[in-house]
Amino acid sequence: MEAGEITRAAYEAHKGDDDFIQPGTLYRDVMTPTDQDHLVENIVSHLSQEVERFVQERAVNDYWTKVDPNLGARVAEGIGLGSPQPGHG
Repeated sequence: MEAGEITRAAYEAHKGDDDFIQPGTLYRDVMTPTDQDHLVENIVSHLSQEVERFVQERAVNDYWTKVDPNLGARVAEGIGLGSPQPGHG
């Protein structure tokens, strides 16, 4: 390939690639406990506003628990769900 040449190639996925690594790192390693509390409060507030139960369960199990298990558990508790069950939404 010559300098400055642009090529098109399919992205090769890496073993650790998923949509939850960066937000999980943000939640665990960057946010302060106060920031984490505010995030949980915001998520719970939005999921509590006339959102159907199956949507709440899916949000907790398929998203927030995959970001971080503690975050998923806190959101589940906040909206009155039992323990989150990843993959069972």
